[in-house]
Amino acid sequence: MNFLSYTFLFFLLASLLAYYVFPKKFQWTILLIANTVFYAFSGIGNLVFIVTSAAVTFISAKKIFLLTQDLKSKKAELDKENFKKEKLVVQNKKRVILCLMLFINVGILVYLKYINFLGHFHKIFMPLGISYYTFQTIAYFMDVYNSKYDAESNFLKYFMFVSFFPQLIFGPINRYDKLGKQMKEVHSFDFENIKHGVMLILYGGLKKYLIADMLVGRISSVLDPNFDNLPGCLALLGVLMYAIYQYADFSGGVHIVLGVAKLFGLDMAPNFKQPYFSTSLANFWQRWHISLGTWMRDYVFYPLAFTKKMQNISKWCNSKLGKHFAKSIPACISNIIVFIIVGVWHGPELHFLIWGLYNALVIAFSELLEPVFKKINKLLHINENCRAMHIFRIVRTFIIVNIGWYFDRIVDVPKSFKYLKNTFFNFGKVTEIFTRDYFVEIFGHITDIQSQIILVFIGCAITFVVSVLQENKIDVYMAIQKKNIAFRWACYYVPLILIILSFSFSAGDTGFMYAQY
Repeated sequence: MNFLSYTFLFFLLASLLAYYVFPKKFQWTILLIANTVFYAFSGIGNLVFIVTSAAVTFISAKKIFLLTQDLKSKKAELDKENFKKEKLVVQNKKRVILCLMLFINVGILVYLKYINFLGHFHKIFMPLGISYYTFQTIAYFMDVYNSKYDAESNFLKYFMFVSFFPQLIFGPINRYDKLGKQMKEVHSFDFENIKHGVMLILYGGLKKYLIADMLVGRISSVLDPNFDNLPGCLALLGVLMYAIYQYADFSGGVHIVLGVAKLFGLDMAPNFKQPYFSTSLANFWQRWHISLGTWMRDYVFYPLAFTKKMQNISKWCNSKLGKHFAKSIPACISNIIVFIIVGVWHGPELHFLIWGLYNALVIAFSELLEPVFKKINKLLHINENCRAMHIFRIVRTFIIVNIGWYFDRIVDVPKSFKYLKNTFFNFGKVTEIFTRDYFVEIFGHITDIQSQIILVFIGCAITFVVSVLQENKIDVYMAIQKKNIAFRWACYYVPLILIILSFSFSAGDTGFMYAQY
């Protein structure tokens, strides 16, 4: 069900009406029905997979919880030695359940995502949002496994959380103790939530339709054809457009999702925090797709970094290389594994693996060489806390991130290296590019696309201003509410008019990039 469709609008209004008009004790039931209808609309067969994932993790988590409770009750009955034995038995049972849960859930995900890549098989459809709800259900199980909170006793309430319809397309990956508990609470109609939700939806729509959908075709025109010797300046232009497109498409979609959730009085996990203002590559990945990053941190990075083998590596480094390497090397190894997983999660193609390794190795070397950088700064009398240094770090990080986008976007690996080489060593004269035939072939005449350029520029300018305000800890929505009525209404109508205007110049809704993952 497309977000930009009359069907979705009717579905959303009907769901909201039922949610607030029916007795409040039925609110969670209304959400459950709405989620099921939304997901069934994408194909009844999809329900089999999401119900399977939810059922496996629900039953597994409940079993883990009962084992834990049973062990606690025996603590007072058994002596120390027998309790130790019983604890070992319980831990082994829990590990067996953990392995079975991962085998089923991750196995289904891997099979459906990668079976087509192996060839010799009929093409298998990808259930809507399978990556996101698989990660979400695993997070719930692991939290119960680690006794962070008690297992949910009602499967339907748990399924309501897993299948919450706004998040199914591209996340964010929510946690049960945050969103799940909100969804079981009673929510009264609050016009403030409606206003806030609509503004989030309009801001997300502005980024998606005024920026992303305007750029996507142009990016393909630059980076997809096999030009014999594409000048570096055009390759760079294509990658920079991709950097803007990807952020606008993904963050725009997430803002729409956050806005829809807000209409129901629900606050979902944030997924972006001005990533292009990051001061290091590690900081960038703490700000981009935050929910995936924190999921990887909590359920992959930490479990790896604190294994016995990693601790042994740390001890060896401490004795041979010093405390800094003892602390950094286990983290670097774990981080490399995480980025390999993230790269493969994007797809089984080689360019995603290279992209993941590139990010992992840059972060690893920057961590390992941090003392060297500090000594250089001290030797050159560079003030690390000054504004100029802060801006330098932002620009440096932006360049590093965009080098990575060459491998993320250009599917043909040799071509990605060639275009990257041209960017540095065969840049070409920018003034001459506009007169070349291939520029017209890629973009058309400037007069034909100037309206699109203006609209994209307006969208980017609005996004930049909002990002600067947010980076300076200003709550943009609350700041708008303090302005006069003309300014407040302009903040609703201007994005709406721009979105409608964009439909005249773009190829229409191109879908969301991250929905394919």
